Amino acid sequence: MSLSKQNKNILFILFCLLLLYIAWGTSFFFTKLGLAYVPGVLLGGVRATISGILLFLLGIFTQGYYTITLNDFKYATILAVFQVFFSSALLAKGQETITSGLAALLCGTIPLLMVLGEWLLWGGKRPKLKHFIGLGVGLTAILSINISTLFNGHISPVGLALAVCAVLAWVFSGHYSKICCQSNSLYIFQSTGLILFIGGLESLGFGFLIGERWDLSLFDFNGFLILSFLVLMTSIVGYTTYLWLLYHVRPAVALSYEYVNPVIALVLGAAYLGEELTFYHVIACIALLGSVFLVSSYGKE
Repeated sequence: MSLSKQNKNILFILFCLLLLYIAWGTSFFFTKLGLAYVPGVLLGGVRATISGILLFLLGIFTQGYYTITLNDFKYATILAVFQVFFSSALLAKGQETITSGLAALLCGTIPLLMVLGEWLLWGGKRPKLKHFIGLGVGLTAILSINISTLFNGHISPVGLALAVCAVLAWVFSGHYSKICCQSNSLYIFQSTGLILFIGGLESLGFGFLIGERWDLSLFDFNGFLILSFLVLMTSIVGYTTYLWLLYHVRPAVALSYEYVNPVIALVLGAAYLGEELTFYHVIACIALLGSVFLVSSYGKE
Protein backbone atom coordinates (compact mmCIF):
# COMPACT_ATOMS: atom_id res chain seq x y z
CA MET A 1 0.00 0.00 0.00
CA SER A 2 1.47 3.34 -1.03
CA LEU A 3 2.13 6.03 1.49
CA SER A 4 -0.17 9.06 1.52
CA LYS A 5 1.17 12.47 0.58
CA GLN A 6 0.98 13.60 4.21
CA ASN A 7 2.97 10.59 5.40
CA LYS A 8 5.57 11.18 2.70
CA ASN A 9 5.89 14.79 3.83
CA ILE A 10 6.35 13.68 7.44
CA LEU A 11 8.99 11.14 6.43
CA PHE A 12 10.83 13.77 4.40
CA ILE A 13 10.76 16.22 7.34
CA LEU A 14 12.12 13.49 9.62
CA PHE A 15 14.83 12.72 7.06
CA CYS A 16 15.81 16.41 6.90
CA LEU A 17 15.92 16.58 10.69
CA LEU A 18 18.19 13.51 10.82
CA LEU A 19 20.53 15.08 8.26
CA LEU A 20 20.58 18.33 10.25
CA TYR A 21 21.32 16.51 13.52
CA ILE A 22 24.24 14.66 11.94
CA ALA A 23 25.58 17.69 10.05
CA TRP A 24 25.55 20.16 12.95
CA GLY A 25 25.83 17.73 15.84
CA THR A 26 29.20 16.52 14.55
CA SER A 27 30.38 19.95 13.36
CA PHE A 28 32.05 20.82 16.68
CA PHE A 29 34.03 17.57 16.60
CA PHE A 30 35.18 17.94 12.99
CA THR A 31 35.97 21.63 13.49
CA LYS A 32 38.25 20.67 16.37
CA LEU A 33 39.97 18.13 14.12
CA GLY A 34 40.26 20.66 11.30
CA LEU A 35 42.05 23.16 13.56
CA ALA A 36 45.08 20.86 13.45
CA TYR A 37 45.44 21.80 9.77
CA VAL A 38 43.95 25.29 9.35
CA PRO A 39 43.70 28.20 11.86
CA GLY A 40 40.21 29.02 13.14
CA VAL A 41 39.03 32.01 11.09
CA LEU A 42 40.64 30.71 7.90
CA LEU A 43 39.04 27.32 8.47
CA GLY A 44 35.61 28.93 8.65
CA GLY A 45 36.42 31.05 5.60
CA VAL A 46 37.71 28.22 3.41
CA ARG A 47 34.78 26.00 4.35
CA ALA A 48 32.16 28.68 3.67
CA THR A 49 33.70 29.96 0.41
CA ILE A 50 33.93 26.50 -1.17
CA SER A 51 30.44 25.62 0.07
CA GLY A 52 29.01 28.86 -1.31
CA ILE A 53 30.42 28.27 -4.78
CA LEU A 54 29.19 24.66 -4.89
CA LEU A 55 25.72 25.58 -3.62
CA PHE A 56 25.29 28.45 -6.07
CA LEU A 57 26.31 26.21 -8.98
CA LEU A 58 23.94 23.53 -7.70
CA GLY A 59 21.18 26.13 -7.60
CA ILE A 60 21.79 27.12 -11.22
CA PHE A 61 21.87 23.46 -12.30
CA THR A 62 18.66 22.43 -10.48
CA GLN A 63 16.61 25.63 -10.39
CA GLY A 64 17.95 27.78 -13.20
CA TYR A 65 19.86 31.05 -13.12
CA TYR A 66 18.25 34.06 -11.49
CA THR A 67 19.68 37.56 -11.65
CA ILE A 68 20.92 38.75 -8.26
CA THR A 69 19.25 42.03 -7.33
CA LEU A 70 20.72 44.76 -5.15
CA ASN A 71 18.34 43.74 -2.35
CA ASP A 72 19.46 40.10 -2.60
CA PHE A 73 23.08 41.16 -2.32
CA LYS A 74 22.38 43.55 0.58
CA TYR A 75 20.52 40.99 2.69
CA ALA A 76 23.01 38.24 1.87
CA THR A 77 25.91 40.47 2.92
CA ILE A 78 24.31 41.33 6.26
CA LEU A 79 23.36 37.72 6.99
CA ALA A 80 26.84 36.60 5.94
CA VAL A 81 28.39 38.78 8.64
CA PHE A 82 26.30 37.24 11.40
CA GLN A 83 25.58 33.69 10.18
CA VAL A 84 28.99 32.90 8.68
CA PHE A 85 31.68 35.29 9.89
CA PHE A 86 30.60 35.69 13.53
CA SER A 87 28.69 32.44 14.02
CA SER A 88 30.98 30.11 12.11
CA ALA A 89 34.47 31.57 11.73
CA LEU A 90 34.71 33.14 15.18
CA LEU A 91 33.25 30.02 16.80
CA ALA A 92 35.97 27.97 15.09
CA LYS A 93 38.55 30.45 16.37
CA GLY A 94 37.12 30.10 19.87
CA GLN A 95 37.39 26.32 19.63
CA GLU A 96 41.15 26.67 19.45
CA THR A 97 41.09 27.20 23.22
CA ILE A 98 37.79 25.67 24.40
CA THR A 99 36.49 22.12 24.05
CA SER A 100 34.04 21.06 21.36
CA GLY A 101 31.58 19.97 24.07
CA LEU A 102 31.65 23.35 25.77
CA ALA A 103 31.14 25.11 22.43
CA ALA A 104 28.10 22.91 21.76
CA LEU A 105 26.65 23.61 25.21
CA LEU A 106 27.01 27.34 24.62
CA CYS A 107 25.27 27.01 21.25
CA GLY A 108 22.54 25.05 23.01
CA THR A 109 21.41 28.28 24.65
CA ILE A 110 20.40 29.76 21.28
CA PRO A 111 16.67 28.89 21.58
CA LEU A 112 16.63 30.41 25.08
CA LEU A 113 18.32 33.61 23.91
CA MET A 114 15.99 33.83 20.91
CA VAL A 115 13.01 33.88 23.27
CA LEU A 116 14.62 36.63 25.35
CA GLY A 117 15.51 38.61 22.23
CA GLU A 118 12.03 38.24 20.75
CA TRP A 119 10.49 39.56 23.97
CA LEU A 120 12.97 42.25 25.07
CA LEU A 121 14.26 43.56 21.73
CA TRP A 122 11.75 42.76 19.00
CA GLY A 123 8.35 43.32 20.61
CA GLY A 124 7.32 39.71 21.12
CA LYS A 125 4.90 38.42 23.73
CA ARG A 126 5.95 38.28 27.36
CA PRO A 127 7.03 34.71 28.21
CA LYS A 128 4.84 32.72 30.61
CA LEU A 129 5.99 31.33 33.95
CA LYS A 130 7.10 27.99 32.50
CA HIS A 131 9.17 29.83 29.89
CA PHE A 132 10.86 31.90 32.60
CA ILE A 133 11.59 28.70 34.55
CA GLY A 134 13.13 27.16 31.44
CA LEU A 135 15.19 30.27 30.75
CA GLY A 136 16.42 30.39 34.34
CA VAL A 137 17.36 26.70 34.52
CA GLY A 138 19.11 26.62 31.15
CA LEU A 139 21.08 29.83 31.48
CA THR A 140 22.06 29.01 35.08
CA ALA A 141 23.36 25.59 34.03
CA ILE A 142 25.48 27.03 31.22
CA LEU A 143 26.75 29.98 33.27
CA SER A 144 27.74 27.77 36.19
CA ILE A 145 29.69 25.29 34.09
CA ASN A 146 31.47 28.09 32.21
CA ILE A 147 32.33 30.08 35.32
CA SER A 148 33.66 27.03 37.16
CA THR A 149 35.75 25.97 34.14
CA LEU A 150 37.03 29.50 33.65
CA PHE A 151 38.14 29.92 37.25
CA ASN A 152 39.80 26.51 37.20
CA GLY A 153 41.95 27.77 34.34
CA HIS A 154 40.79 25.02 31.96
CA ILE A 155 39.66 27.38 29.19
CA SER A 156 40.76 30.69 27.72
CA PRO A 157 38.63 33.79 28.44
CA VAL A 158 39.26 34.91 24.85
CA GLY A 159 38.05 31.60 23.41
CA LEU A 160 34.97 31.73 25.63
CA ALA A 161 34.24 35.34 24.59
CA LEU A 162 34.51 34.44 20.89
CA ALA A 163 32.10 31.54 21.34
CA VAL A 164 29.60 33.76 23.18
CA CYS A 165 29.82 36.38 20.40
CA ALA A 166 29.14 33.62 17.85
CA VAL A 167 26.05 32.53 19.77
CA LEU A 168 24.68 36.09 20.05
CA ALA A 169 25.30 36.66 16.33
CA TRP A 170 23.30 33.54 15.43
CA VAL A 171 20.45 34.73 17.66
CA PHE A 172 20.35 38.09 15.85
CA SER A 173 20.56 36.43 12.43
CA GLY A 174 17.61 34.20 13.31
CA HIS A 175 15.44 37.29 13.72
CA TYR A 176 16.89 39.18 10.78
CA SER A 177 16.51 36.21 8.43
CA LYS A 178 12.72 36.53 8.78
CA ILE A 179 12.98 39.98 7.20
CA CYS A 180 15.27 38.68 4.47
CA CYS A 181 12.92 35.81 3.60
CA GLN A 182 10.20 38.31 2.73
CA SER A 183 12.41 40.27 0.34
CA ASN A 184 14.67 37.57 -1.09
CA SER A 185 14.00 36.68 -4.73
CA LEU A 186 16.58 33.88 -5.02
CA TYR A 187 15.98 30.15 -4.73
CA ILE A 188 17.14 28.46 -1.53
CA PHE A 189 20.36 26.99 -2.98
CA GLN A 190 21.36 30.27 -4.59
CA SER A 191 20.43 32.32 -1.52
CA THR A 192 22.34 30.05 0.86
CA GLY A 193 25.28 29.84 -1.53
CA LEU A 194 25.51 33.61 -1.81
CA ILE A 195 25.43 34.02 1.99
CA LEU A 196 28.14 31.39 2.49
CA PHE A 197 30.34 32.75 -0.30
CA ILE A 198 30.23 36.35 0.94
CA GLY A 199 30.73 35.27 4.55
CA GLY A 200 33.61 33.05 3.50
CA LEU A 201 35.36 35.92 1.77
CA GLU A 202 34.83 38.12 4.85
CA SER A 203 36.33 35.40 7.05
CA LEU A 204 39.32 34.83 4.75
CA GLY A 205 40.06 38.56 4.63
CA PHE A 206 39.87 38.93 8.40
CA GLY A 207 41.91 35.78 8.96
CA PHE A 208 44.78 37.05 6.83
CA LEU A 209 44.43 40.50 8.45
CA ILE A 210 45.05 39.07 11.95
CA GLY A 211 48.02 37.08 10.72
CA GLU A 212 46.58 33.60 10.25
CA ARG A 213 48.32 31.47 7.63
CA TRP A 214 47.51 28.05 6.19
CA ASP A 215 50.58 25.80 5.97
CA LEU A 216 49.64 23.57 3.03
CA SER A 217 52.62 21.31 3.73
CA LEU A 218 50.73 20.00 6.79
CA PHE A 219 47.57 19.29 4.80
CA ASP A 220 47.38 15.52 4.23
CA PHE A 221 44.64 13.12 3.13
CA ASN A 222 43.05 13.16 6.59
CA GLY A 223 42.90 16.94 6.43
CA PHE A 224 41.23 16.70 3.02
CA LEU A 225 38.59 14.32 4.40
CA ILE A 226 37.90 16.58 7.40
CA LEU A 227 37.56 19.69 5.23
CA SER A 228 35.36 17.78 2.77
CA PHE A 229 33.02 16.74 5.58
CA LEU A 230 32.83 20.33 6.87
CA VAL A 231 32.06 21.60 3.36
CA LEU A 232 29.57 18.95 2.28
CA MET A 233 27.81 18.08 5.54
CA THR A 234 28.24 20.99 7.93
CA SER A 235 27.79 23.77 5.38
CA ILE A 236 25.90 22.49 2.32
CA VAL A 237 23.65 19.86 3.94
CA GLY A 238 23.40 21.69 7.26
CA TYR A 239 22.45 25.15 5.99
CA THR A 240 20.10 23.97 3.23
CA THR A 241 18.16 21.54 5.43
CA TYR A 242 17.95 24.13 8.22
CA LEU A 243 16.61 26.83 5.88
CA TRP A 244 14.21 24.38 4.23
CA LEU A 245 12.87 23.37 7.65
CA LEU A 246 12.48 27.03 8.66
CA TYR A 247 10.32 27.58 5.57
CA HIS A 248 8.18 24.44 5.98
CA VAL A 249 7.82 23.62 9.70
CA ARG A 250 7.46 25.49 12.97
CA PRO A 251 10.67 27.22 14.15
CA ALA A 252 10.66 25.03 17.27
CA VAL A 253 10.97 21.94 15.06
CA ALA A 254 13.74 23.46 12.96
CA LEU A 255 15.59 24.46 16.13
CA SER A 256 15.24 21.00 17.66
CA TYR A 257 18.82 20.28 16.58
CA GLU A 258 19.79 22.22 19.69
CA TYR A 259 18.48 19.28 21.76
CA VAL A 260 20.86 16.92 19.98
CA ASN A 261 24.03 18.95 19.35
CA PRO A 262 25.33 19.11 22.95
CA VAL A 263 24.85 15.37 23.45
CA ILE A 264 26.65 14.41 20.22
CA ALA A 265 29.47 16.90 20.81
CA LEU A 266 30.05 15.87 24.42
CA VAL A 267 30.12 12.15 23.55
CA LEU A 268 32.41 12.55 20.52
CA GLY A 269 34.74 14.93 22.38
CA ALA A 270 35.09 12.57 25.33
CA ALA A 271 35.43 9.43 23.20
CA TYR A 272 37.86 10.62 20.54
CA LEU A 273 39.43 13.91 21.67
CA GLY A 274 40.06 13.09 25.31
CA GLU A 275 37.88 15.99 26.48
CA GLU A 276 36.64 15.98 30.05
CA LEU A 277 33.15 14.60 30.58
CA THR A 278 32.13 14.74 34.24
CA PHE A 279 28.86 14.10 36.03
CA TYR A 280 28.52 17.89 36.26
CA HIS A 281 28.68 18.17 32.45
CA VAL A 282 25.95 15.54 32.12
CA ILE A 283 23.69 17.32 34.62
CA ALA A 284 24.24 20.66 32.84
CA CYS A 285 23.40 19.05 29.51
CA ILE A 286 20.18 17.50 30.88
CA ALA A 287 19.20 20.82 32.46
CA LEU A 288 19.80 22.62 29.17
CA LEU A 289 17.73 20.12 27.19
CA GLY A 290 14.89 20.39 29.69
CA SER A 291 14.96 24.17 29.58
CA VAL A 292 14.85 24.23 25.77
CA PHE A 293 11.85 21.90 25.91
CA LEU A 294 10.06 24.26 28.30
CA VAL A 295 10.58 27.35 26.13
CA SER A 296 9.90 25.59 22.81
CA SER A 297 6.17 26.42 23.04
CA TYR A 298 6.87 30.17 23.19
CA GLY A 299 4.98 32.01 20.45
CA LYS A 300 2.50 29.18 19.80
CA GLU A 301 0.16 29.87 22.72
